[in-house]
Amino acid sequence: MTAVYNRSLFGTDGVRGEANCYPMTIEVCEGLADALVQRYCRCAGAESTTKPMVLIGKDTRISGDVFEHALAAKFCSLGVSVALLGVVSTPLLSEWVRKFPAELGIMVSASHNIFSDNGLKVFKSQGLKLTDLEEQEIETIMQNGLQCSNSLGERVGTCRHLDPAPLKFYEKILGSVEKIALGTLVVDAANGSLAPVVGEIFRDFGAIVINDIPNGVNINHHCGAAHPSAIAEAVLRHKADVGIAFDGDGDRLILADHNGAIIDGDHILAILVESANMHAGEVVSTVMANLAFEHYLTSRGIKLVRTNVGDKYIAEYMANSKANIGGEPSGHIILKDHLPTGDALFAALKVLEYSAKFGRSISELGRIFQSYPTVSRNIKIKDKTILANRHIQAAIEKFQHQLHAHNARLVVRPSGTESLIRIYAEGNQKSPLENVVNQLENLLKREEI
Repeated sequence: MTAVYNRSLFGTDGVRGEANCYPMTIEVCEGLADALVQRYCRCAGAESTTKPMVLIGKDTRISGDVFEHALAAKFCSLGVSVALLGVVSTPLLSEWVRKFPAELGIMVSASHNIFSDNGLKVFKSQGLKLTDLEEQEIETIMQNGLQCSNSLGERVGTCRHLDPAPLKFYEKILGSVEKIALGTLVVDAANGSLAPVVGEIFRDFGAIVINDIPNGVNINHHCGAAHPSAIAEAVLRHKADVGIAFDGDGDRLILADHNGAIIDGDHILAILVESANMHAGEVVSTVMANLAFEHYLTSRGIKLVRTNVGDKYIAEYMANSKANIGGEPSGHIILKDHLPTGDALFAALKVLEYSAKFGRSISELGRIFQSYPTVSRNIKIKDKTILANRHIQAAIEKFQHQLHAHNARLVVRPSGTESLIRIYAEGNQKSPLENVVNQLENLLKREEI
């Protein structure tokens, strides 16, 4: 069966959708593998004597095996050898692609989405995700319908399993954390990629580990970084000092203090800025970063660089600049000296290291600056191109000018991973924000009818 590529495959973070529905089908996986071989491996099996290598990892979703095996089979048929890392975090796959080295890495994961979704994140040999331009090139190849010839004889690729050795990867940072000074920890593994790892790491800290028994359908289910209230409630229930929550593929981090107060990505970045004793340079975030975070950085002589929403845009900017710290409010945290992509577990350990070394509680660190009030709304929408409607655009511009007069701002954008329009407003006073967001939500719903 030939897949038809009649619309954009790639969203904010790779290919994503409901498993076994377009675009997350076996046929699309095979077409993507073929296009990637043409773009990065030059139809290797045809003439090359050395077989290129692709690494494949997955999270704990029930559909992970389907897409892992589909990709592996197609790559091998085209003369590309495959190493399967099994259940692994996205940052660890990125590291293995760099160190192996491999031409490509593919993470089968829908990150923070529900279990019935799945996705494909593609990493180049440098451990970075594809750029928008590279994604467009891949889609063009797929739409043109040109395919590599299957390899024959000895040129067929091989497939083997590879132990990602996560404990060895974090060995150095683990040795520098003064565990006794941390108090009681609660760690939420989101029933995801980090579930096999966090128990071994954090129980050595005397931590209480929750949501670490994945069954294929409970990943991110009312737990993890996508549901911060779960870690806040767990901290209060266990009378803990710190709560740590990861997402399904281990690239997002959210913290909670002993009062159950949530510490988001902006505040985690502030903690890392203080731990690095930064007083100059750049920190990279997105258009969603809170204004108060920007003002905090300015007070330290640091420039906040804002990119489009998505950790890959942050990583792209950082790869071409001197910036070492970046991330977004949702909890993607990138420390370039460690990895070119977000690593939630490493970021958590760095925060704990700083807290223990300088005797500053997570509660104190979480109050480095006070976020401005925000109002956000996710509007379910059938067609996200509604934002191109001239009436909608005019209304958004009017509301943006209106909020600007109140020293506030408005961001309206389509979700790159779900059928949603995301509305976000922030400023010193909450009432003008709520008024604007309510009006805009009503307008979007009326225009869609």
